[in-house]
Amino acid sequence: MSSPLISVVMPVYNAERYLREAVDSILAQSLRDFELIAVDDGSKDRSKTVLDDYASRDPRVRVISRPNTGIVGALNDGLDAARGELIARMDSDDWVTPNRFERQVAFLREHSDHVCVGSYFNYMDASGALVKWNPRETDPAAIERALLSGDGGALIHPVILLRRSALEKAGVYRVEAQWVEDLDLYLRLARIGKLSNVPEVLLHYRYHPQSVNFTRNEGRLKRKLWVLEQAHRARGLPFDPAVFAGTGVGTALGAAEARDFAISSLRFPSKRTPWRYALRSLRLAPTDRRTWSTLSYVAKASLGLVPRIQ
Repeated sequence: MSSPLISVVMPVYNAERYLREAVDSILAQSLRDFELIAVDDGSKDRSKTVLDDYASRDPRVRVISRPNTGIVGALNDGLDAARGELIARMDSDDWVTPNRFERQVAFLREHSDHVCVGSYFNYMDASGALVKWNPRETDPAAIERALLSGDGGALIHPVILLRRSALEKAGVYRVEAQWVEDLDLYLRLARIGKLSNVPEVLLHYRYHPQSVNFTRNEGRLKRKLWVLEQAHRARGLPFDPAVFAGTGVGTALGAAEARDFAISSLRFPSKRTPWRYALRSLRLAPTDRRTWSTLSYVAKASLGLVPRIQ
């Protein structure tokens, strides 16, 4: 059996609700030379049943099932099984555009000095409604600066495509960096080659309270500081942990995020989504003047009195 061009590594844990949408978006790729390695991390729902159904119908889908270890163990088990020249990440609750692989492979072929590429993305909520457009920096130097400041979101993990050869040089995911494993990997990759983003949306990233960003906050800051200290020292740069003490991690959707989504979702076709988040901000912060300003803007946009966000 010949090796595929791309090995897609997707850790899965209790993802039944969104799993079919995620897998379908991978199987619908215009570039079809890939394998999907789905690592069931000891799910307690029907995730494995769903995956086995796909594997029975499409030989490109390979399922690994093992006891729960957390995302780093699941990712590394997927990498151990990967046969592709390129490694793609995917999460079990997200959705990618059909041209994702085509665009990212073309980018790496045109940029031999780059080892990893991501893309712009949209946030979507638990119901699948698009709520925010998120462009990313494309300049490698700016991306590395952002990473060194603790911004792991400079590249969005479930949409990266990287060269297997670079991963072999940098090393796989480290257990010590669990829950900031993406930032840790990027900082090691950036010492080998350049990192960038394709300047178009290739991912819809699901923003919901059951995601890792919301459920695994405990200990993340301590691990992030450890990762950043190592990265600075490897580059001969000074490191002051006090500078990074306030770097945030995910929290549940609050009034500020609801106001943000109410305005930013105006760029998408749905007329209901901006109102839904404006009203949520009202429930969460009814006395905040910013809440009423948001409601006013959404109302005016709905009536065509102000332009919708572009």
